[in-house]
Amino acid sequence: MHIVGRTKLPKSAEVAKLYLQCNDKAAIDYSAETPEVVFALQGFISTNSYFNSLYETFYTKYTTLDRLFYLLNLEGDFQVSVYREISTRVSEANCRQLLSREKFLNCKIGKATEIELPELQQIQTERGRIYFELECLSQSGKLRESFLATPQLPEREVSLAVVACTFQKETFIKRTIKTILQDKLLQSKSIEILIVDNAGTLNHSEFSDRRTKLISQRNIGGSGGFTRGIVEALSSNRNSHILLLDDDIELESEAIYRVITLNEYAKHDLVIAGSMLDLSQKHQLYEAGALYNKALHNRDFQAFNIVRLHHHLDLQNVSNLNLLVETEPIDSAGFYFLSVPRTIFESVGLLLPLFLKVDDTEFCLRVQERFGNDVIVAFPGIAVWHEPFFAKSSIWNYYYYRNDSIVQAMHGTLRYADAIAHFTKAIVSSLLVFDYKNAQMLIQAFEDYLQGAKILQHADPEQWHSQIVKLDRSCQTQHIQYHNLPSHRQTEQDSTATFMEKIVSLLTLNGHFLPNVFTQDKDVLLWQTAEHADRRSRAFRKKRILIFKEGGQCLYRNELDKSRGIKLLVRWIAIAMKSRIEWSKVTREWQQARRELTSLQFWRRYLNLEKSSLEKSEHQDLVV
Repeated sequence: MHIVGRTKLPKSAEVAKLYLQCNDKAAIDYSAETPEVVFALQGFISTNSYFNSLYETFYTKYTTLDRLFYLLNLEGDFQVSVYREISTRVSEANCRQLLSREKFLNCKIGKATEIELPELQQIQTERGRIYFELECLSQSGKLRESFLATPQLPEREVSLAVVACTFQKETFIKRTIKTILQDKLLQSKSIEILIVDNAGTLNHSEFSDRRTKLISQRNIGGSGGFTRGIVEALSSNRNSHILLLDDDIELESEAIYRVITLNEYAKHDLVIAGSMLDLSQKHQLYEAGALYNKALHNRDFQAFNIVRLHHHLDLQNVSNLNLLVETEPIDSAGFYFLSVPRTIFESVGLLLPLFLKVDDTEFCLRVQERFGNDVIVAFPGIAVWHEPFFAKSSIWNYYYYRNDSIVQAMHGTLRYADAIAHFTKAIVSSLLVFDYKNAQMLIQAFEDYLQGAKILQHADPEQWHSQIVKLDRSCQTQHIQYHNLPSHRQTEQDSTATFMEKIVSLLTLNGHFLPNVFTQDKDVLLWQTAEHADRRSRAFRKKRILIFKEGGQCLYRNELDKSRGIKLLVRWIAIAMKSRIEWSKVTREWQQARRELTSLQFWRRYLNLEKSSLEKSEHQDLVV
């Protein structure tokens, strides 16, 4: 038997329902050497959960697996029932089928109880989500371990290089590495862990395990850190796959084990995307892959739009899990957890040197162009917890939305009218809430995009980033107040602005074009979530705006500066008009630069790597 996966137990009560459903006569004993479930008579558990369901469609479509067993390490008498649930989209009803039910008496720890699953369904309308339920029939009982196994031999050997890029996230990255190294089942697999430290704050002595290697370098951003690790991994012929991990995640080590076994039985090369769970609300799915440049409902082209699939799906509600049983094509997946075969890098090239943001999307778009929609897959049950992007507080992050324009230009989807409309809306929206930093960042981003590929080919990324951070700190009318949060949301903020309020707010830029005598020396609180922002017209004629972003831990304090706001608006109008003349030329330059910027030769110069035998290896021809 070959172990394909495990029934994992929750690490805390906060996430328990993502792993198991149980009654009050079953509990997890964490005091044992290995955590186990203990039962009283009629104790009951079910793996009808996000992490421990078997999502049948994904195994039948992408792997050669068709014979599977549950192997349960039990003590006592039990009844085991296996179910399949199918979601029918027409009626939105869930169909629950009993696949098998059997009693097992006098079970002993150390002797596996085998439950054979029926052959996985090949017919799409009959495939679903499989799980088992366990009821204790004796006065007491235990479940020590549970595995999903197969008698089938793997199709290929998999050796995984885990590349984790970090910058001053010492606590997170150490915990992630510890989670991987302490997983006993992972010790049976070929794994190498490469930690790329862009800050130089980690100590080599803390990573003494033979499976780990710490690489320190100057700060050249996430794309530079990940690519440094990728280059290192490709220099070794033993690594068949590379897994990219962010430094600020909470990792479930089973996700890595499943990535390895899925690749062992894969029908063809797969880019396996982990889903992102919300670190602030751990039961919520933030995204299971994303669509890029598409509208939410009809999937038509919509420039600069990102659709996060299954966004904010409550995974504690088991009926929601049936929404995940069907595969969906995705355009983009994050580097917070992305497994890529080395053959993909050898075919499409390395990452773009974008420092931060959109480098993962651009790489996925290149993979799609070469291999089609079926190669990038977001497998349910493979996920990490990550802080939601909306909660990020650094204003300089907005500068790197420059990269959206670069990526769209390179892939032939950026039109002048779309770009101007997108930036104008973002800049005016910022000025309406006196967010001059954000407006300035967006204008600077557009100006730098117009410089063409030389800003990536020749500029020093570390110095460039330090200038952007300095620009962020230059505005004296904006401040961030940490841990000074409103106690509750005011009900009046839910109301919708009238048409006339919107017109007056827009025409006066919320008071920028009015004489000072009309400005009230008052504050107004605006509450924002990822899906909703309070009406900006509430700030009309106010002196100060307080903005609270739900999910964050800070309050933004913006003060009206009429002169600065008007100058930024005039500056943007002038740039927008001038850019029309050079638009086609700049677009062609970005398209022509893609091949060079993703090549190994460019990256070895960019990373200041010394010449080595790697230059003579087969990987020196990595190009798009």
